[in-house]
Amino acid sequence: MVSSKQIQVFHIAAVSSEWQKRLSPLFAYQWLPLAYDFSKDEQELQLFKKDKYNSKYHRAIFLLEENAAILENFEFLKQLPAYQIFYEENDRLSPEIQALFTLKAANRFDKKQLENVFRMINEQFSAKQQGYKLSMDHMKFNKDVSLQIAKEGHAACQAKAQLTSDYQQITTWKMTNLIPKNERTCFYPEIANIEGEAIVKIKLFFIRENTNQVIQVIEILHDQIINGEPIYFKLDQNSYINVSLYAKGNRGQFTIGQMHLRRAMADESVMIPGGGRIRDEENLGGEVIYYFNPGDLKPPLAVYFSGYRSAEGFEGRGMMGSMGCPFLLIGDPRLEGGNFYLGSQKFEQEIVAIILGKLALLGFEKSDLILSGLSMGTFGALYFASDLSPNSVIVGKPLTNLGSIALNERINRPTGFPTSLDMLLYNIGVVSKEASSQLNERFWSKFKSGDYRETTFAIAYMKQDDYDMEAFPMLFDFLKNNFPMTRVLYKGMIGRHNDNSPAINSWFLKQYKNILVHTFHRDIKKIL
Repeated sequence: MVSSKQIQVFHIAAVSSEWQKRLSPLFAYQWLPLAYDFSKDEQELQLFKKDKYNSKYHRAIFLLEENAAILENFEFLKQLPAYQIFYEENDRLSPEIQALFTLKAANRFDKKQLENVFRMINEQFSAKQQGYKLSMDHMKFNKDVSLQIAKEGHAACQAKAQLTSDYQQITTWKMTNLIPKNERTCFYPEIANIEGEAIVKIKLFFIRENTNQVIQVIEILHDQIINGEPIYFKLDQNSYINVSLYAKGNRGQFTIGQMHLRRAMADESVMIPGGGRIRDEENLGGEVIYYFNPGDLKPPLAVYFSGYRSAEGFEGRGMMGSMGCPFLLIGDPRLEGGNFYLGSQKFEQEIVAIILGKLALLGFEKSDLILSGLSMGTFGALYFASDLSPNSVIVGKPLTNLGSIALNERINRPTGFPTSLDMLLYNIGVVSKEASSQLNERFWSKFKSGDYRETTFAIAYMKQDDYDMEAFPMLFDFLKNNFPMTRVLYKGMIGRHNDNSPAINSWFLKQYKNILVHTFHRDIKKIL
């Protein structure tokens, strides 16, 4: 009997594999013969109901060996979940199936090395996404080193040091986070702007649980740090991690940003299978993460920018997956919960390039694109609309004037969103009214450069928004004055920014459904 919490592994092969015994209890293995006909479903699996894939198996994994009958059924194959298909190296696959497997990011395997496949399944699909940062409030600096420390809120920390020829500890994070045994983990540091003769390294100390015994030390060297290389490790026992930064080399200075710890995938995907990252080399090596799912391969491509999120990871996968169409999730794990997708010019261009690349991979046009988001995510959707001229922009609780949001921290929303001040420091370098105006203008100069003649805007907003009261009126006035034929659908709700999120979310999903049905002629019965 398969537990509801177990992930089904379907192995379609000539014989059952002995290696299935290596699967963790999270997985339920089932062998099916090569000739198995899913249209008849002889074992009543109900994998397909009336030729439609059963969503009950959305986490199922498929191992398809050569000569499996399903390899000749394009309609069934295209419905299998992306990233969860393994197929034997096979030169006889049709070009159509090969292209499909590229879109689905299917994994090729050698039947002689099935052991590796089962090992990868254990490491790739057993853990839920999880990630966090080490708090800058817990940094303890070495008093025995000549240091000048300038903290930039919680955005970064500038360190100037008189160093020696030997490594000296600069700072340690007074946090001992537990790393579970046998859990593949990724550590990613943000350290940049290294000047003078400073050479830095990081040491990860692993301390046996309930003791003070150091059982392992990992050193991350200077070149690895400045090149932005994530560090992966897996321990054979529960251990606490301690992170320390060292430097040598006479006089030097450097900037310390966030220290990230995340569950890691076997193939080094970010957070979940298929997750990727864009690194801002000009700003501390901060990242934006993304995840693409080809869905049913039919327009549109729906892009969802995550809202503010303290825990690292992707938001909205279930919601966007329920729509059936291809989708792209974009998240921002910088600062405490996001930097509103801003960065260097090159960095922002790379975000646009990812979206355009997925459109091209699907064979879609910009007219097949929807940009969307809630709260922080609205900034990304609106900001990049100027580059992409999408079919539609769907947003709830729009935020555009990031500088004003920071100023509102003093009177309108005291201590409500202190990270808004970090955003000013991160993007402009100072906290002032002038800096606030500069940050506001950064959005509007970008947004006003776009062509929205063929774009529909659906906007739900809060009438007493204590974050950005002017976002909706300014958006509406600009669009109606400059693009009078553009459709702007809108609804205002009574309350402050966070007073009625359920109503905002409901309206957001309703607009998604309307656009999918009436613009793209999709049969949408239910959206989560």
